[in-house]
Amino acid sequence: MEWGGQREGDPTEAELAFATSLNAQTPGLDYWLHSDDDGTPWLLVSLDLIEGNTVQNTLRLDFDSRGIRGGWSPSCLNWDDGMRAEDALIDLAGPEGLLLPANQLSIEDLARRAADWFTQPKKGRWADPHRT
Repeated sequence: MEWGGQREGDPTEAELAFATSLNAQTPGLDYWLHSDDDGTPWLLVSLDLIEGNTVQNTLRLDFDSRGIRGGWSPSCLNWDDGMRAEDALIDLAGPEGLLLPANQLSIEDLARRAADWFTQPKKGRWADPHRT
């Protein structure tokens, strides 16, 4: 697994566990390490939906100690990469959005729910990376 993003160094233990589990269930996603101004780490996971040779849309999901939040990037991560989903005004409402607090869910449960979300049809098309 390759890591991109603005944050130097290795992923946190939780990020690594989440990404490893998610990658086993849904290979082909991109992983971006970020941190807030105060140093709080978070992980952005993305999937570009490509038609021909052009990125048409990008699904993005944020993971941190609070849980997972996902939706459509407003610009295929052109300006919202490195911004938290809420700051980028990502629509987190279902069925195409995802907002799942960590509460008492394990990292494995969060990864399973993220994998389900990434592979469910959205905007009338499949978001499964194996179908693009």
